[in-house]
Amino acid sequence: MTAGIVAITVPNSDGELRDLAAWLRGEDELRGRVQLFDAVVVGVTSTSAVVFCRSLFAWLRRCQARVSLRIKRSGAAEELEIDCGAGSDAEQVLGAVQGFLDKA
Repeated sequence: MTAGIVAITVPNSDGELRDLAAWLRGEDELRGRVQLFDAVVVGVTSTSAVVFCRSLFAWLRRCQARVSLRIKRSGAAEELEIDCGAGSDAEQVLGAVQGFLDKA
């Protein structure tokens, strides 16, 4: 199981970033792993990515926002970037995040 960091940005909205950080902190599996800087930064594993994506898409549906995700795997230089919104396929995003984190 590989760990990584997800940085989430919401174009033109500091208020939505604070709301998203609070929303994600409400998840038991993410508590203590969510920080707010100029982006919401979340520590995830391929296992906790399920909770992260489920919670993120619940928030996206509620706010009708679009976000950009930048995922960096621990110990690797490469990054994965994904833009998504409420209408995006949550399962496809989850598969991409888990696949990237598990990549050797």
